[in-house]
Amino acid sequence: MALASLPLRPTRPAGRPRRWQAWGLPLAAWTLLAGFVALGLAGPWLAPHDPRVAIARPLQPPSGRALLGTNDVGQDVLSEWLIGARATLVAAIGVTAISTALAWLAGVTAGLWDRAALPLTSLGDLLLALPAIPLYLLILALVGPSQTTIILTLGLLSWPAFGRIVQATVREVRSAPYVEAAEALGASPIRVAVRHVIPATFGLLAAKVVLTVRFAIFAEASLAFLGLGDPGAKSWGAMLGTAFNYPLLFARGAWLWWVLPPALAIVAVVWATSVLTMERPRG
Repeated sequence: MALASLPLRPTRPAGRPRRWQAWGLPLAAWTLLAGFVALGLAGPWLAPHDPRVAIARPLQPPSGRALLGTNDVGQDVLSEWLIGARATLVAAIGVTAISTALAWLAGVTAGLWDRAALPLTSLGDLLLALPAIPLYLLILALVGPSQTTIILTLGLLSWPAFGRIVQATVREVRSAPYVEAAEALGASPIRVAVRHVIPATFGLLAAKVVLTVRFAIFAEASLAFLGLGDPGAKSWGAMLGTAFNYPLLFARGAWLWWVLPPALAIVAVVWATSVLTMERPRG
């Protein structure tokens, strides 16, 4: 029998995976992030107990009184998780606002003003050359751990990479033919910057916001896990740090209801922000 006469193996239609990647994944990611924001806003009202008060014996598994069990001092893990969502959300918003504003201002200034390019670029190079985690640890150890200190530290030190992208975009737009034509027709530098250059950078901000939210959540959780978070604030990272300091965490199986909820929440938010920054197929 000739090979050409053999029936072809049925192939899976290519439309569904492409449509799922184009619309399904982003929709799931946005839904997840919207749920995270809703939990952060309504967490204190949804918490069934005061997370600072012991409601049962330590390390009790999930039950009707404590749906996610209790921690090592008998506090409700579900209430801690809901309150921690707000602390994590506040840290993510604060770091994202500071870092995005600094990166955009530094990039636009360095791209438009040649005299400012060298000091801003040198400062960015210095911050990029320094190891991030040891630098965070040093600052927090000197200043003292608190949620405000964490937000300021992460926000003030995480702008250089995106600032370079904004600076490169500004310089590219300045050399575009339509901008050179506007300058040749007598448009002032301020008019060229306001009408042509600065608007070209706005399209970059959405990606910066999503990436910084992911960075802020992961970094805040890492610092809180290392014991450098605000000791008076409940966050997902602080929950993990407290849990892993308990010596019999894995021996008694408490990690199932004490570690998994905050860990899975952090993984879910990081996954959602990663999906939103992925390049999606068209059509």
